[in-house]
Amino acid sequence: MPKSPMTKEEIENTRGRILDTALDIIIKEGFHNLSLRKIASRLGVTATTIYNYYANKDEINLMIRIRGFEKLYDLLTKRSVPFNDIEYKFKALIRAYIEFGLTNPSYYDIMFNLHTPKYLDYVGTEIEPLAYTEKQNALKCLSLFMEPISAYIPSQGKEKDHFVLYQIVKFWSDMHGLVTLKNSRLFHEVLDDVDTFVKERTEDVIGNIIKLKESFDEGEKLF
Repeated sequence: MPKSPMTKEEIENTRGRILDTALDIIIKEGFHNLSLRKIASRLGVTATTIYNYYANKDEINLMIRIRGFEKLYDLLTKRSVPFNDIEYKFKALIRAYIEFGLTNPSYYDIMFNLHTPKYLDYVGTEIEPLAYTEKQNALKCLSLFMEPISAYIPSQGKEKDHFVLYQIVKFWSDMHGLVTLKNSRLFHEVLDDVDTFVKERTEDVIGNIIKLKESFDEGEKLF
């Protein structure tokens, strides 16, 4: 008897297994060592099978990144939606971002640390539309941080827009440092209680939100 067609769920599960396997290879061996043949070998299938789902390793790279930013967005919204108060919402976003990075280290690395191709690397190529989708998913996560901060500062105009973006990037660099240094275990080389330090430093980052409106009102120099 001919084999029954795969269900939609089976197809999605297979696509997910391919991405998970590719992510593991990228993390351990680097993007330059990723190939569809290597993925197929890990999964015990032929390379042709992989080509039925993804055209090349660049598509796989972008799909992993899209998947990662979808996971991040889902967690950020899940943690922040219950709060109407702007400060509490932003606090929830910061905690959620750090939670994501610490519990999904492989995804975090490919999204924020590894030298894998990103949107600008694909501009002018056939895969640019997919790369654009990946970038938009990333910017959706960024907008979740920008919206409450923008609402927190009542004034309008370009000066405010620059201020908000500058502050978000400052928060991002703090959060990224915490996640990356803990995941790399560098904190463990110099600190006796890493978890306590991360919690305290997270609260420091959160505490700075209260100063934002005051900084803007005082005309903080940005650039």
